Amino acid sequence: MKKRRLKKKYRILLNKLEILLFLLFIFLVFKSLLTKEERAKKQILKINTDTIYLTIDETYTLTPKVKVVYNVTNPEIISIKNNTVTALKDGNTKIEVTYKEEKEVIDVVVTNLYTLPKINNKKPYLTCNLYTAEEESILDSSLKFKINSSGYKTRAGVVTSARFLTLQFKNRISYFYENGRLVNYGDQDYADGEGRYYHEGLYLTENKFKTIKASVNGPAAWGCPLYVDLFEREEKNGLDCSGFVSWALLNGGFDVGDVGAGIDPERTDDLDDLGEKMKVNESDFDPSKIKVGDLFSRYGHIGILIGKDNDTFYIAEALDYDLHVLTMTSKEILESEWLYVILMDDLYKKDGNLKEMW
Repeated sequence: MKKRRLKKKYRILLNKLEILLFLLFIFLVFKSLLTKEERAKKQILKINTDTIYLTIDETYTLTPKVKVVYNVTNPEIISIKNNTVTALKDGNTKIEVTYKEEKEVIDVVVTNLYTLPKINNKKPYLTCNLYTAEEESILDSSLKFKINSSGYKTRAGVVTSARFLTLQFKNRISYFYENGRLVNYGDQDYADGEGRYYHEGLYLTENKFKTIKASVNGPAAWGCPLYVDLFEREEKNGLDCSGFVSWALLNGGFDVGDVGAGIDPERTDDLDDLGEKMKVNESDFDPSKIKVGDLFSRYGHIGILIGKDNDTFYIAEALDYDLHVLTMTSKEILESEWLYVILMDDLYKKDGNLKEMW
């Protein structure tokens, strides 16, 4: 009798436990569905960015996970078709992205401070104080947006950085023979921003003086007069060859130091030491192994490949008078003074959203 009562109790407890487990299972399934829904909403509504920076006729593609509804507060500024935003005219607007009951707002800035990418080695030189601090900030934000879109700390991020200054910025940066670096070489002066600018963004106004760590004859923004120690005269401040390449690397996400071009057999920390060296000669030069973002070097000089179209190479360099782009075939490279191509896979590791041409 007592045993039967105990068995009955156990059966009742077991039944209750089964009911509780079933209810718990239903609850967990329901919670999981809600969590997935919330996560999906967040992923969908966050899209790619909080602010989009474009110039006229430039496009940017949004990547929602499901079908969303877009509403542009000022349709004269941008249009959206098939998730692609196209800039129509200068100005600011907002995109309201709606999914079911959820809504996210993306700011859009369309500016004429830069152009679509194109080679123009004859564009006007940058002059002193040509841009305001506000315009400098917009350019800095535009550059950062593009780098993040292509992939910060990737090969594409560095290429985007180099392309922005050479192909999209509306003014030509003067060549300036450096007065020193942040990395000391022998008896070289410790200097910042004199023929170089090893910081993020563009050096266009006095607003950036607070970033300068040391001066010899400065500070002076790009385009402003600055005394060149070597030539004993004033010239427009700008970039030398390694100053440009190190700037592009830093802005793309690679802090390699404010170092020189190379080729110095007694050093192992120059820009030409960052990757595998391919000799530029008939037996070793292999165009199929070269990718945009790789470096071209010779004694005391360095450039960066920003475009490759079949057998045509577009090399950005600061030399002689300015920052410009060389257009060269394989044959012309072999006949040139370039000694090495520095293959940069070991540094970059990831390609990002890489495009061989802009």
